[in-house]
Amino acid sequence: MEKPGNRIKLLDGFRAIAIMAVLLFHFFSRYAGSPSLYPYNNKYNFFSYGFMGVHFFFLISGFVIFFTLEKTATFPAFWKKRLIRLFPSMAIASVLTFIIFRLFDNQLLFPESHRVANFATGLTFINPALINYMLHPRVGFQYLSGSYWSLWPEIQFYLFASVLFYINKKNFTRNFSLISVFLICVNHLMQNILKNNVLHIHLPQAFLNNYLFFYQLFNLLYFLPFFCAGMLFYLLYKHNNQANLSVKICLGFFLTYIFYTGFGVAEHFIYTFMFALFFCFIYYPKKLAFLNNPLISRIGISSYFLYLIHEHIGVLMINKLGKHFMPAGFVFTILLICCLTFISILYSETIEKRISAFLRGKK
Repeated sequence: MEKPGNRIKLLDGFRAIAIMAVLLFHFFSRYAGSPSLYPYNNKYNFFSYGFMGVHFFFLISGFVIFFTLEKTATFPAFWKKRLIRLFPSMAIASVLTFIIFRLFDNQLLFPESHRVANFATGLTFINPALINYMLHPRVGFQYLSGSYWSLWPEIQFYLFASVLFYINKKNFTRNFSLISVFLICVNHLMQNILKNNVLHIHLPQAFLNNYLFFYQLFNLLYFLPFFCAGMLFYLLYKHNNQANLSVKICLGFFLTYIFYTGFGVAEHFIYTFMFALFFCFIYYPKKLAFLNNPLISRIGISSYFLYLIHEHIGVLMINKLGKHFMPAGFVFTILLICCLTFISILYSETIEKRISAFLRGKK
């Protein structure tokens, strides 16, 4: 096991796997419908499950947040760390996306990326539907770039976990696990009532409509099992594989629930792969030593900025420039992935590092 004060390098390898899955999904599958935004249409549509890389990010986040909470003395200090980590890169990525689309998207491929108003959804990390609900604006806020949506579940999770942790650090694991299990079970019951209602439970339609509405605005419950599993994987790691039985039972519950709610064989296989990586990381870390490769680690460290800039900018470039590489259009996309990755590594190791040091008050 690595020393508690050090960065956990293997998790950077996990982040690299997750971000590459998401990039392949967005650049080959996400926009391959009719009409396709790719010059190669659906010819290379082999990555339709790459979106599950976001689920892997949520597992990693659950692990890392518990790790961070235990190393942070107070609630304000925790949120200062989170905002220093998240906000500058979001601001820079948003400005970059906006400028590129104003200059080069003359076909309005992604109209939402042209609108100044949509900066609010990125810089606040809040679901634009919630902003629209609260403010009733005529403009109607949207995400400046599609991939920004996943920051909202992250923010909800940070708030949920940090409030419980700083209220009662001693019993945090118990409280967090019990409350999470309860919320997940209640939500599962409500979703069943809203769909096929096999238990024939009758509730007022107005109540059901309100529940569905707020469930869509505050979507943490859908992804909470992934965050919870990540936090409990951290406890296995922390206690050198000797975590108590209750932790293992709770982890078993969350993993089983994730499998149960999976839609098919492909999703179950991918979930198995994700969980196997975490178990291997905890019990047989030497088997994953290849993920400590410096290049893989650097990709993982820069994955946040790469995630923020890749989707709309990347698809725009593929749409405009990929046609010049036909019939082997995938060559341009692979080169684009390499280019965006290089830019993200350069940003993370120079600009982000300096901004973070400045905001933390370090020279």
